[in-house]
Amino acid sequence: MTLKEAFKPYFRMGAAISVRNLFTPAHMKLLTEQFDSFTCENDMKPMYMIDAVNRKEGAKYNTEPALTFDTVRPYLDFARESGIAMRGHTLVWHNQTPEWFFHEEYNPALPFASREVMLARLENYIKGVLTFVQEEYPGVIYAWDVVNEAIDEGDFRKSLWLKTVGRDFVLKAFEFARKYAAKEVSLFYNDYETAEVWKRDLIINEILKPLIKAGNVDGMGMQSHLLMDHPDLNAYETALRMYGELGLEVQITELDLHNNDPSEESMKALGERYAKFFDIYLRAKKEGAANITCVTFWNLLDEHSWLTGFRRETSYPLLFKGKCEAKQAYYDVIRVAAGDAAAGEHWELKASDEEFEAKMPERPKKEGENTMQEVYDFLKSCGVYYLATVEGDQPRVRPFGTVDIFEGGLYIQTGKVKEVSKQLQANPKAEICAFADGQWLRVSGKLVRDDRIEAKKHMLDAYPQLQAMYKAEDDNTEVLRFEGATATFSSFTSAPRTFNF
Repeated sequence: MTLKEAFKPYFRMGAAISVRNLFTPAHMKLLTEQFDSFTCENDMKPMYMIDAVNRKEGAKYNTEPALTFDTVRPYLDFARESGIAMRGHTLVWHNQTPEWFFHEEYNPALPFASREVMLARLENYIKGVLTFVQEEYPGVIYAWDVVNEAIDEGDFRKSLWLKTVGRDFVLKAFEFARKYAAKEVSLFYNDYETAEVWKRDLIINEILKPLIKAGNVDGMGMQSHLLMDHPDLNAYETALRMYGELGLEVQITELDLHNNDPSEESMKALGERYAKFFDIYLRAKKEGAANITCVTFWNLLDEHSWLTGFRRETSYPLLFKGKCEAKQAYYDVIRVAAGDAAAGEHWELKASDEEFEAKMPERPKKEGENTMQEVYDFLKSCGVYYLATVEGDQPRVRPFGTVDIFEGGLYIQTGKVKEVSKQLQANPKAEICAFADGQWLRVSGKLVRDDRIEAKKHMLDAYPQLQAMYKAEDDNTEVLRFEGATATFSSFTSAPRTFNF
């Protein structure tokens, strides 16, 4: 029995996928056999759909941003051809939206655009994305995360959306989404740590209730990036039921459970904790306390989880690993819905070695490629890269996961108390290396500390989960900018591409 079969009486089962997954046949077999919904992990976020031509012709597109859909078409094509349902993620987010999008004529050297201009951009962006999807791929996307992560530190997040539009940017985004979305498409607000009491109550009172009153929201997305000891199960269930009491759909949108220990005992504990959360989901659904309509895991395989980069240690957080092998946690989750007999059935993916090879299509080179943005995109897609520094005459290498673009510079982040920081202050020469889909990237140059609060805050806004460990105003947080950088993309099948920034 598969996940989608076990949970069919209750809700959809979904997974997020990356472009690497999309073009690996075995991974897509896993997706379609086990799940009946999927989400783009990154490629539908604003930075991938806002066309860089806006920067060249800012006056022309000032209130109606030009859009591009090259990155999203392959996912939409797959969904249509395979008949699997698709969630749209995400229309409005403070992160992975180009900073220049918020400036007059998309020029970061000019002041921020007015509220009126930003509202026009917001409406036309949402209109453009929804119109494209609904006209060219009708019926493929059944739900959208309209706004993602608008709440932080006890209030609305101090984002560029808040700065340029105001506190009502969330309400306006949903107003525009309702205006242009097909009637059968559900509109969701999505956030993390949604069981925290202060955050739960703020989301309910300041976002969901006003949206319900306006008739512009259909669901609440609880991301659910879990730990082995957090959140408290009772607090999580209370929050789930409180969202359910509002009469909205509830979806678990980005489920994973960080665990850095791959031992048999630890993986058994992983399965037991997953089972407790799925027991919460099923009880709420059966009792009518929360209309859960989908549970989505955040990627398919342990090896591709974003958590390894984010946590800076190897994570084993999902139900499958390696060559799509089911872990103990998979059977524990099946047991919650279908009982011991179903959980006792061994499941194995039938796939050849060749089907585990990513078959990335050749993509035409775009005007303006070979840029810092391409480096950023590649590093983000990898999740983990490796940073080399020098300590005296000894090279030092370690995995890293942070990368950001701020004021036209490429940045990474660490803590000043760490040895890597001390090494870079003694010798700022560094090199990073990353590999994905048969292609590798090297970036060399000097990493120079930027002590400005704005630079630190921009980085932490890009990685909100780091805010539990770092603050822009503390004495430890450090962001470093590449200067005099040389980037080289290489592969076994094409000539190297080298450029400077």
